[in-house]
Amino acid sequence: MLLQEKIDSTNFSANEQIVVNFIEHKQETINEYSTTKIAKETYTSPSVLVRIAKKLGFNGWIELKNAYVDELTYLHKHFKNIDANIPFSGNDSVLSIANKLGQLKNESILDTISLIDSKSFSQAIQLLNHSHSTGIFGLSNILFQAEEFAFKMRHIGSKVQTFPIQNTMFQEAAMMTSNDCAIFISYSGESDPLFTVIKILKKNHVPIIAITSIGDNKLSKLADITLRISTREHSYTKIAGFSSQESISLILDILYSGYFAQHFDDNYNYKINLSKKTEFRNIDNHIIQDN
Repeated sequence: MLLQEKIDSTNFSANEQIVVNFIEHKQETINEYSTTKIAKETYTSPSVLVRIAKKLGFNGWIELKNAYVDELTYLHKHFKNIDANIPFSGNDSVLSIANKLGQLKNESILDTISLIDSKSFSQAIQLLNHSHSTGIFGLSNILFQAEEFAFKMRHIGSKVQTFPIQNTMFQEAAMMTSNDCAIFISYSGESDPLFTVIKILKKNHVPIIAITSIGDNKLSKLADITLRISTREHSYTKIAGFSSQESISLILDILYSGYFAQHFDDNYNYKINLSKKTEFRNIDNHIIQDN
């Protein structure tokens, strides 16, 4: 849940609502306001801001203000000329649709890069590097992207598996240990079946990497490391998950590439030797031919 959504769904007193309205009106410029200044302009007291912050799960005004401004700054970047939910209309030609989808995917990539926290990615890559095996958990079409990541990782000798049959997730999770790691992919971060798996993994002290949307959700609270997906799509009112899928793919590619780079020469040689042993085809296209 985004902070703005949490604000909208929280019950405030009359004085608190006056201050909340003031904050929402000021948008990013609220960053320049102290508790004293806000209290003066709203004819309230600084303690009202503290109560608002506490209701929203923050320790104080500064923490709330920083989170609010960061969220607004993110939401106001990129996607200025395209709607991630409905990027084209029924009147668009095929070429127009192609151009709009290309723009949407480019915006999604830039958006994802803007969300990258290098420390979190480095920690996730080190966790993969030191794990005996990795399990990837997700639901529905997310499993296709998870399988692509697992395919790449297996082809450089890493033990990675996905669980396309939902019921097998629970048994496989029960067999994992603290020497393994788990990756959970969920745009909403609120997919109930995944939390049964997490409960099992927590008992086994399995470290968890979450790939999920920005804001406050159950998955990010339970994970040891959280990597954020471009968050522009509605849950249901969209043509397809064009943006989120592009974002997830990029995050998984960054994890794979970061893992690959840890032992670049060994991984490259392993992959090339495996390809030579298993791939047999005649290629006439000189562009894709290997020497």
